[in-house]
Formats: sequence, structure tokens, C-alpha cells
Amino acid sequence: MTTYPGGGQVDAAQAALERHAVSSADGRCLGCGTLGPCTVHEQAMQVFCLSLRLPKRVPGATRPELIGARRVGVPALLAVK
Repeated sequence: MTTYPGGGQVDAAQAALERHAVSSADGRCLGCGTLGPCTVHEQAMQVFCLSLRLPKRVPGATRPELIGARRVGVPALLAVK
């Protein structure tokens, strides 16, 4: 098994990014409601910058359905509305 330095910090930063994603609909933080990326989001991004790693993508985290976005590659009858 491979271990990475700072893995605990990276895991905590990933969890913070998932809680504090910026909404596609109004540009506000989904965790605390501030406009744009909040300080928690910015601090989490700094951890990724310093660790030279990218955060994991979480599909739907920014709530794109609020602006009428549809899933690509899914038949229209199966797309979430």
C-alpha cells in the first residue's frame, strides 16, 4: 500500500471542498452561503496547491440542475429533472 505525506490534511481538505462547493445557480457557497468561494474553500484549495494534487471531482456538487443543466450522455427520458 502506498502512503502519501499529508494524506490526512488532503482528506480533510477534500471533505471541506465537498461541503463548501460554490453553487452554479447563484455563485454562493453551499456550506455557509457566502458569495463566491468562502475562506474554508480557499484554505482547502491551498492544501491541494501545496500538496501538488488535485481534488477529486464530485458530480453534481455544485447543483447544476438549479440552472436547468441536464446530464450529458443520458437518454432524455432517464435524465433527472
